[in-house]
Amino acid sequence: MPATSVIRIELAAIDANVAAVRRLVGPNCRLCPIVKADAYGLGAARIARRLAPASHLLAVYSPDQAVALGEEGLGVPLLVLMPVREVRRGDGLESLLAGGAAHLTIHDVAQAERLAGTARRLGLRIPVHVEIDTGLRRGGVELGEAEDLVRRVAGEEALRLAGVMTHFSDSKRDPEQTRHQLSSFDAVLARVELPESCLVHVSSTHALMRHPRFHRGMVRFGLAWAGYGSEDLPAEERLEGSDELRPAVSWSSEVVHVKRIAAGESVGYGSTWTATRDTVVGLVPVGYADGIPTRRGTPPITLVRASGPLASEAVPAPVIGAVSMDQITIDLTEAEQRLAAGGPLRRASMLGWQVELIGTDPHAPTHLPAVAARAGVLPHELLCGLSPRIPRVHIAGLASDASAPVVEVVRDASRVTA
Repeated sequence: MPATSVIRIELAAIDANVAAVRRLVGPNCRLCPIVKADAYGLGAARIARRLAPASHLLAVYSPDQAVALGEEGLGVPLLVLMPVREVRRGDGLESLLAGGAAHLTIHDVAQAERLAGTARRLGLRIPVHVEIDTGLRRGGVELGEAEDLVRRVAGEEALRLAGVMTHFSDSKRDPEQTRHQLSSFDAVLARVELPESCLVHVSSTHALMRHPRFHRGMVRFGLAWAGYGSEDLPAEERLEGSDELRPAVSWSSEVVHVKRIAAGESVGYGSTWTATRDTVVGLVPVGYADGIPTRRGTPPITLVRASGPLASEAVPAPVIGAVSMDQITIDLTEAEQRLAAGGPLRRASMLGWQVELIGTDPHAPTHLPAVAARAGVLPHELLCGLSPRIPRVHIAGLASDASAPVVEVVRDASRVTA
């Protein structure tokens, strides 16, 4: 059956975003895109294949994510960010490590010692990155123990010190704290001697946009490859060229039912919204089970487009009433008036109108960061919350480029086709 809701990912926009990051950091800084959590729910296998040619590493969170992507034959190693303390003989992670296709992250001395013993038992030399906790207070070795740990790993034959890293706590909003963390990190590095091949990396999306001092040997970024992040920083606080990112993600559905209600009538569970005028109500088959955010009372704003010659014009259509599990109701009154083109439209004529929930226009109310801000969530959280039951369509060319070849890969919870 045809899908009534679809998430589109424009792979050419991802290409453009990676090229923009490359221009920002220069030719000698290596790239490590983050593709954990199924590339924020957008389809890690397809996106990783697109990112791999320009990347030195691809970062995931857990061994199972690494093993799943390792089966894709990407030709680029996978950096596992969580503290892995055991590798079993014969499992997928051992195979990746034996083939040089995975790196692990060291968070403390005990983990390093255990991994070294495992590596000797399995006959491996495991490439590792030592994470130093400079203020995020999450993972990573304590500052007071960092110097000793880096030296131990560098001198351990069963481990290869491939990187030393830290993670900023708020490079989006707190440049002073970010500079303080970098200073603490550099103080440790000044007291140790790193192998020539060891990569130093500290930057996430927002830090890499702030100043070249954060670029070091490699940058790690997630939001940037999807086309987001620059809107979070004032123009005077970001590097020139940061605004070249192009949103790659859109989410659309359609109107499946239309009715007219009188002023004074309420819509939805709890009667939380009451019409102040006669209103045209459209039913859209997406709800909180699909990822429509409901945490904050501010209702989402959708854009609607009519079919046919009026399809290019988008009109705001706010969500009215409570968000249900599988459906929302939107106010189509203004859309009907603006798109009617000379006279009221028949009720049935609005069936099938396209409803944009997330769009690629950074100035529209459906821009992903704007939707997330109204809901009181992070853009990453909003993306990860989009249900796997919604088909993902990966488009090779930009949808706005009529001359580009368009190849689609549809992914949902049950099937993968190419």
